[in-house]
Amino acid sequence: MTIVDNRWEHGSFFHWMSPSAAEEADYPWGEESVLCGSGRDAFRVLIEHGRAKRGWKRLYVPCYYCQEVVESLLSTGIDVRLYPDGPQDVIVRGICPRTDNVDLRPGDVVLRVDFFGMRGSLHTELLPGIETIDDFSHDPWSYGAWKSNADWCAFSLRKTLPIPDGGVLWSPRSHHLPPQPPVTPEHRLISLERLAAMALKTEYLNGKPIQKNTFLELAIASEVKLSKGTPSGMTEWSKDLLNCFPTLSWRQRRRANYEAFAEVISGTPWLRLLHSADNKKSCPFSAIFICDNVELRNHIRDRLILLNIYPATLWPLDEPAISGIPQEYLDFSRKMLSIQCDARYTCEEMQRVAKIVIKSGDNYLNKHQEQPTQQSNPVSGGV
Repeated sequence: MTIVDNRWEHGSFFHWMSPSAAEEADYPWGEESVLCGSGRDAFRVLIEHGRAKRGWKRLYVPCYYCQEVVESLLSTGIDVRLYPDGPQDVIVRGICPRTDNVDLRPGDVVLRVDFFGMRGSLHTELLPGIETIDDFSHDPWSYGAWKSNADWCAFSLRKTLPIPDGGVLWSPRSHHLPPQPPVTPEHRLISLERLAAMALKTEYLNGKPIQKNTFLELAIASEVKLSKGTPSGMTEWSKDLLNCFPTLSWRQRRRANYEAFAEVISGTPWLRLLHSADNKKSCPFSAIFICDNVELRNHIRDRLILLNIYPATLWPLDEPAISGIPQEYLDFSRKMLSIQCDARYTCEEMQRVAKIVIKSGDNYLNKHQEQPTQQSNPVSGGV
């Protein structure tokens, strides 16, 4: 797709990408799966099934996690608790999440998360009577998704694919699955709104006389409504689109784009770029970097937005759904930014964005090195 120069932007939600170069690619979830309207719907369907059929009482989620998803989990009525795990723990402890100091007992379920597609694997020791759920939203075709030893996998598909809705649920250990939910009339309309927003965004990028607010308002309104009400199945059109995209090639392009960004940003003294725990088995969802302080992060974020580059915070924790998140995780979320590096972009565009990040940070530090820092609320993102 040729984008008109004055319409170029980076980030935000997917525009419509014509599925003209499909590959024959298997899915980690195979035929025995439940396709839902979103990742949150997949979780809600699974939790309701686990409480009714498997005796689930408590669900442990990482301290660092999307709070919109946590709110959705709480809505099922299960007792949701926190355990210490987050992106910084991947750096310090290596690949696998740890629950050594968690008082687990039969009836408990542990949610393991492949943060930013950088873990590669989520294997942990499986304890008697304790079930596990793996979330691979940031890299659905990862080695970890193919080789998961979890009781269940549940995650979003629309974070890495240009589809208007979609989440998946399956059991790597061949447990009996909950029934496939029907597509609700409400969800069908929401998906159509999102599809319209994607199509209008494409025409906007192509230089057609489309007002930006037209598709933004559709996208924002549909996002607010997504995963509300009764859990839904995935729409027929999103199911069909799953078989139309070159998913493996797009995954490789995402890795190449990340590496192009990393090459330019490497050595910048006031930020730290996150790297995969296992470069052979993982593929970063985006370029994630941590700034030295909150003020610097906020300045870079605001400057990028002025230049039509839309970073995200994955995830804001200042208003948590469950209290008691340790300070280290709050600090991480306040200092981080996520720069999309998916197949919409070229390596040259990623290098261009990296240079803008460096220039923005250098300009700020030259003017404010001696200024005190304050905390502020970051930009949101959900599953």
